[in-house]
Amino acid sequence: MRKDHNLYKIKICVLSFILIFNVLLNFAQNINEVQYDENLNIYRVVAVRNQNEQITSTSNIVIVEKPYAIYAPNAFSPDGDGLNDVFNVTGQGIIDFEMEIFNRWGQMVFKSYTLEDKWDGTFRGKDLPTGTYVYKIKIISYGENQKTVQSGTISLVR
Repeated sequence: MRKDHNLYKIKICVLSFILIFNVLLNFAQNINEVQYDENLNIYRVVAVRNQNEQITSTSNIVIVEKPYAIYAPNAFSPDGDGLNDVFNVTGQGIIDFEMEIFNRWGQMVFKSYTLEDKWDGTFRGKDLPTGTYVYKIKIISYGENQKTVQSGTISLVR
């Protein structure tokens, strides 16, 4: 009886390995069917059963919109040490972006239309002094085209 139990365990391990291998192979073959969109999470479930004859079931593609998210740090130190040398905003689910940064007198010292632009703490090529600056971010989120305005402060530390 013990031999049958061990043989059963071996069969289960082999079947599990075959199942995992087939799922990964099937996924790799079908991944080219789906086009990448940075604002969407795309899922597909593949189930494989292998007893004498392989049976594969592939679900429809399920597309889930990523939620809108934006992150802006509250301080940076443009001192050239390679750590936090620029102020940059990151986010997801954004299709239109505009950011303005103002000094304490309300003068605009930086403006950007992309998330890739980073502020290095300068205005017209000159270093700005240590202090608190105000930012205003206008975005349109993916999907519902919802307009949002977010503001906050950033501390520039030299």
